[in-house]
Amino acid sequence: MSILGALPAHGFSPYLAAPSHVLEEMTCELDAVGVHGLPIEAAGMLDLSEALRVRAMLMRERIDIVHSHMFVASMFISPIARWARVPTVVETFHLREVWREHKFLKSSFWMDRQIARMVDQYIAVSRAAASHLIKRKRIARDKIRVVYNGRDLSRFRPPTEQERIQARAALQIGDAQMALVLGRLEPQKGHTYMLQALEMLATEWPRLITLFAGTGQLEADLMYMRDRAGLGDRVRFLGMVRDPMPLLAAADVVVLPSLYEGLPLVAIEALACAIAMVATSVEGTPEIILNNETGVLVPPADPSALATAIAKILGNPDWAAKLGRQGRTLVERRFDLRTQISETIELYRELIERKRVVDEHTTADYGE
Repeated sequence: MSILGALPAHGFSPYLAAPSHVLEEMTCELDAVGVHGLPIEAAGMLDLSEALRVRAMLMRERIDIVHSHMFVASMFISPIARWARVPTVVETFHLREVWREHKFLKSSFWMDRQIARMVDQYIAVSRAAASHLIKRKRIARDKIRVVYNGRDLSRFRPPTEQERIQARAALQIGDAQMALVLGRLEPQKGHTYMLQALEMLATEWPRLITLFAGTGQLEADLMYMRDRAGLGDRVRFLGMVRDPMPLLAAADVVVLPSLYEGLPLVAIEALACAIAMVATSVEGTPEIILNNETGVLVPPADPSALATAIAKILGNPDWAAKLGRQGRTLVERRFDLRTQISETIELYRELIERKRVVDEHTTADYGE
């Protein structure tokens, strides 16, 4: 939405293709930034009737660029875009599809390489994501461009002391230490290891309060783990949180215990707010969390290492503040939303120009 909303000012007419119920929920947001909705109701990748309808829609709206996110979406829309003679097809790759691993055909990435023939350019959200495309999926290196995710740094910024006091009062934290975990309650995010780490920290840090923001299939299991560990009110599950800023303003440390990540937006948001982080050293995360510079990196699925790193941050507030300041500097330099938008628009224009030149040469050759 951030990129789509910026496009009209640069001469583009943006559309968001999504299921109709999603578009209905986002009507106000879309209207506010001048984004048109295109409903897609595909029941599956082989839904021919929907493919025909989408092809007609692309042709009717005279779409110049189709930009999909992740392979499943690309597998549906990229062939249709080519069938509709859309000039440019782009796919953004966010993170490896763990669900495909150890499955013979799906993990061979044969289908990905067939779809790649129809994709003009891949955007990788991190160098690690680009490496996965090249080494595992065997996508041509010259088809891949790294464009880092960004965040609005006027919104995500270091809180004032008054904002911090108000946020902690609203959360009833008082002067206790507070750790924050932002993310869906799904296996990927490693919450079980975080709870095990908190159990290890319970004696040394009895006043540590940890907030989990997010929903997911593990919610009941995690609550059971919390109660069985005797953590009680020291671990709170907040459910879906639309605005993370009040939580970030109150936090002493943000923890990201994920088992895999493309380029975690949570890390960008936390460092933009100058909050020290503890995170697992997986894929794109070390491109944001520089060990002992903007946070502390630990191995994945290692609750003992998580506990040690959290205690190190909490026990050294001056050092934690330094990590946060250095994190803010890094985000300003590399992960500003304005940079992501400008690099994406630059790529769009480059692809449009490349297509124009190819068409001119083709026309000239045909004429001869």
